Amino acid sequence: MPPVEHNRRLDYHALNAMLNLYGPDGKIQFDKDREAAREYFLQHVNPNTVFFHSLREKMDYLVENKYYEPQVLEQYDFSFIESLSEQAYAKKFRFPTFLGAFKYYTSYTLKTFDGERYLERFEDRVVMVALALARGDELLARNLVDEILDGRFQPATPTFLNAGKAQRGELVSCFLLRVEDNMESIGRSINSALQLSKRGGGVALLLSNLREYGAPIKHIENQSSGVIPVMKLLEDSFSYANQLGARQGAGAVYLNAHHPDILRFLDTKRENADEKIRIKTLSLGVVVPDITFELAKKGEDMYLFSPYDVERVYGVPFGDISVSEKYYEMVNDSRIKKRKINARQFFQTIAEIQF
Repeated sequence: MPPVEHNRRLDYHALNAMLNLYGPDGKIQFDKDREAAREYFLQHVNPNTVFFHSLREKMDYLVENKYYEPQVLEQYDFSFIESLSEQAYAKKFRFPTFLGAFKYYTSYTLKTFDGERYLERFEDRVVMVALALARGDELLARNLVDEILDGRFQPATPTFLNAGKAQRGELVSCFLLRVEDNMESIGRSINSALQLSKRGGGVALLLSNLREYGAPIKHIENQSSGVIPVMKLLEDSFSYANQLGARQGAGAVYLNAHHPDILRFLDTKRENADEKIRIKTLSLGVVVPDITFELAKKGEDMYLFSPYDVERVYGVPFGDISVSEKYYEMVNDSRIKKRKINARQFFQTIAEIQF
């Protein structure tokens, strides 16, 4: 029988899996991770990267075919762009881990429109980000290249993903929206969430101004559906508007601790919640005023106030009211519908949902 070949080149997936196995010396094989990263380039990245004879040929192709924004490159002499590219490649950057390289080439690098081949290496993306952020400032562009490749600075995901690309989202990470207590505002907020998520941002929305479940609509009692249906609409919107396939849309909703729907709001995250109300991917946040902590510290109950009545009495939305300052005034105001829950139990519920 022929001898068994032990030195056959391993697939990068196999090498990465070996990171989870102990070596003959009983230690984790960290060297296999570096080998996996190297083989990933040899077996996958290099064969699937579009080759250009020169930087000039590459830039002309990317601009003419609407991959790069010409406005970014027009801020600099081409000789500087060449020099900056040489500066980046002189660093001889190597991904220290397979997962780092895999994530970059899967989600961040510029690809052909069919998604089959790569048009950038990591150094190219760094140079383009630096050129876009520096806005014609050559010294700043050089400093940005050094800081990123030396690992001292990493732009946020939307910035690093989109800067300099012609087909792109926005460069910022987070957007904050406020939903008012009317159908027009709810509709605008859902549309804004779709558009902002499509452009690469995470979106947080304040729902505290929405009237509670069972509140009147046009003076007819028990008509409002509360905040849960709006949350379901937003969750579906974020799932639909992924960011050019690079990552799923990210959304969060916030509700004041003294909103009457707060416990229903928290219950949407329970594993055994009814599918009609369960929220799986939308993140939840609670706005907790100082007075809430004080009531819990004293072991007292906390009152939940109807946003509909608060706006009717004070003439401003519930979100504009300082609950800590107006708490006892609202407690004693018979025009504002309210109910109470145990403050410490409220914080215990938050802990249960979180952990």
